[in-house]
Parts: sequence; C-alpha cells; structure tokens
Amino acid sequence: MASRRVTDEDGRVWDCNPESAEVPGRDVSLVCKTSSVRTPLRLRVSWRWATMAEKGLARMIAAAAPRLA
Repeated sequence: MASRRVTDEDGRVWDCNPESAEVPGRDVSLVCKTSSVRTPLRLRVSWRWATMAEKGLARMIAAAAPRLA
C-alpha cells in the first residue's frame, strides 16, 4: 500500500493512506490527516492516485476539506 504526503494550497500538510488494498482498475478510498483538522478526510480517487501529480491530489483534498476561519 502506498502513502503520500501532500501540501494543499492553504499550506496544510496531509498524510494520505488507502483504507484497503489497492486493486488495479478500481477506485481507492483514501484517509487523509493533518494536524489542523480533527476529523480525518475521506475521499475516493482513481486507482492510479499514487502516480497522480501532487498539485492535482492537493486540489482534490482542498476541495473536500473544511475551510478554517
């Protein structure tokens, strides 16, 4: 299982790991955590997420993450 560390446009560093084993051709459910957000973020991404550009994955995380005041 792959894991990734991604920095979003707000400067938050997210550690992302798949919830289960990756299967080629099937989407993957990721759990992403950062110190500034209590609840882990869950999102579904393409099975090729490990090779996705960092900025692309960061945009997906930022879109799903709660906005901080």
